[in-house]
This record gives sequence, C-alpha cells and structure tokens, in this order.
Amino acid sequence: MAKKKIDVAILEKRIDLLEMQVRDMKVIEPNAIDERLKNIEEALYSSKEMLTSKEVCQYLDISQSLLYKLTCSARIPHYKPRGKMVYFEKKEIIKWIKTHHVIMSDESEESLESELNDSENNEETTQKEQR
Repeated sequence: MAKKKIDVAILEKRIDLLEMQVRDMKVIEPNAIDERLKNIEEALYSSKEMLTSKEVCQYLDISQSLLYKLTCSARIPHYKPRGKMVYFEKKEIIKWIKTHHVIMSDESEESLESELNDSENNEETTQKEQR
C-alpha cells in the first residue's frame, strides 16, 4: 500500500513537470511551418539530379496529366529505365524550360521602359513630399 502511494506521488510529480514543460514550449504558427517545409523541399530539389514525375509536376507547377501528355508526345526529355517509371534529369528540364523563351516585341519593351520611368518619377516625387 505504501509503495502504491509513492508511485502515485512520483507520477503526480512527473505529470506536473510535463505540464510545466508543455506550457514553456513555444507555439509555432502554421504559416511558419509551411514556409520551412517549402524551403526544405526547394533544398531537396536543388540537390537532386534525377526527379520523379511527381517531383517534376511540383517543380514545374503542372498537372500530372499535362506531364503525361508531354512525355507521350516526347516533347519533354525523360527516361524510362525499366519501361514504367519515368525519370527526368533536372539539368535537362531546366534546359527544356529555357528553350521556350518568349522574346518581347519592341512595343512591349518601350511600354515597359515608360512604366519603369513613370514609377521611378513617382517614387522621387513621393520622397520629396515626405521631406
């Protein structure tokens, strides 16, 4: 009977300690966790040379059906070492992305330059007004 009382007293102390530790723990916001996970995923993608189809979909932000269409029509570089699983070399994917470069026309370049100049002038005016 005395041993049970000691065991209960020890358990109560341990529970109290655990409760104190839980109260002392910092609360991490879900957005911070999501941001950390995103950084980890980006680090993983940057260190991998070969990507799976799921990883390529995430990397390119496209659906699996679109990736399937691109691989079936051989419009995206890929490998099928055992006939079923599809793999992609990251360097080739980046090269493939760069082959689809859109060149701006002279008109759009001029309008972009004028927009940039206007925004710079607005910033200067705002800074002068603040002084």
